[in-house]
Amino acid sequence: MSKSSHTTHTADHWSTRGAPAPFKINRRMGIRYLRNDIGASLRKIGLFNFNFGTTHDVSVKLVDISSRGVLIATNIKLPINKKVFLTIRFADFKEFEMSGKVVRKSDGYVIIYGIKFDSLNNDLADNLLATQRRLAFK
Repeated sequence: MSKSSHTTHTADHWSTRGAPAPFKINRRMGIRYLRNDIGASLRKIGLFNFNFGTTHDVSVKLVDISSRGVLIATNIKLPINKKVFLTIRFADFKEFEMSGKVVRKSDGYVIIYGIKFDSLNNDLADNLLATQRRLAFK
């Protein structure tokens, strides 16, 4: 794969192609925040919700976030209903760790996943609002 074609298929350039079909309908109940100052990493949860001693977190591109879930872009393959553990890191080093499950995905070189948190996180919602510098909602 040449360098020029690789850069068009990275998680940072997912939006230039438009939203994939499963993501054109807004199914979320909360406000989606479009943020580029928040880091995210993901860990698969294994059988019986244990990760078998591995602490291998994979960085993912955060597309948008709400207190109920996230939309991420990555090249990792995850099945629908897969349990995952997410770590959300803000610029002020505040972290939120949440479990959730994959509820939808798009296909392609960069896969976009909708992940619903197992429970509503009011502290995350408060921090999203408090640290919002630019009004950008979906």
